[in-house]
Amino acid sequence: MEIALIFLFAVLFSAFGTLVGFGGGIFMLPLLIIFFRIPIDIAVGSVILALLPGSLISTYFNARLKKIDYLAGILLEIPTIVGTVAGSLLTSIIPLFILEIIFSFFVSFVGIYTYQKGGKGNIQASRKNIFFKLNKIGPRIVKRSDSGAYRISFIVAVSFGLVAGMIAGLFGVGGGFLKTPIMVNVFNIPPSIAAATALFMIIFTSITGSASHYFLGHINFTYSIPIVTGFIVGAFAGNHLNIKISERFLAKLIGIGLIFAGFCVLLNILIMQ
Repeated sequence: MEIALIFLFAVLFSAFGTLVGFGGGIFMLPLLIIFFRIPIDIAVGSVILALLPGSLISTYFNARLKKIDYLAGILLEIPTIVGTVAGSLLTSIIPLFILEIIFSFFVSFVGIYTYQKGGKGNIQASRKNIFFKLNKIGPRIVKRSDSGAYRISFIVAVSFGLVAGMIAGLFGVGGGFLKTPIMVNVFNIPPSIAAATALFMIIFTSITGSASHYFLGHINFTYSIPIVTGFIVGAFAGNHLNIKISERFLAKLIGIGLIFAGFCVLLNILIMQ
C-alpha cells in the first residue's frame, strides 16, 4: 500500500511539475520525509534520480514542438551551477534560518504575483517595467515565437542565473522552480516556452545529482523504483495535457505551483531544523 501511494503521488506531482516546468521534486520531497518517514538523504537521492527520465521525456516532446529556447537555457544553467557552488560555501558563514523563512514567503509572493498577472503582458513588456529597461543592457538577442517576441540580455541572464544558483546552494533546494518564473517575469518568455526550457535545464542538474547520490549510497531502489516510474508516467500525462491549455492558464498554474513550492520550501526548512 505504501509503495502504491508513493507511485500515485509521484504521478500527480510529476504531471503538475511537467506542466509548470518545476519537474515535481520540490513537491515530492517533503511528502516522502514527513508522511512516509523516508530518511532525508534517501528521499533526496530518489527524487533527483526520478527527475532525469521525467525531464528527458518532456524535453523530447517539447523539442518536437520546438518549444525549447536552448540559448536561454544555457545562459541560465551555466551561472546557476557556479552560483550553487558559491551558495553552498556561504552556508558555513551566514545564519540561514531567518533568511530561509523569508525566502519561502518570497517564493509564495512571486507565485501570487504570477497568478494575478495570469500571462497578461508577458510578451509585450511595459516600457515602465524595470526588467524591460534591464534587458536593454549589454549584448542581447530578440527571439520570436508563435506567441510573440521577447528579448534576452546576456548580462541579465547570467546575473539571474547566479542568483538562482546561490539561493539553491544556500537553502539546499533545487533551483528548478526558480527558473520558470525568472524566464516568465524577467524576460517575458511565453509560459509554455519557459516551462519547456526549465525542464530541459533540469536534465543537467539531475544527471550530476543522480551520480553524486548513487556513489554516496543515497539511492534505495525499494523507494526509487516507484518514484521513478511515477515520474515517467506523470511526465507523459503532463506533456499530453500541456498541448491543451492556453498560455494564460499556464501562467496561472505556474503561480499556483510557486505558492505550493513556497509552502514546500518552508516544510523542508522545518524538517532540517
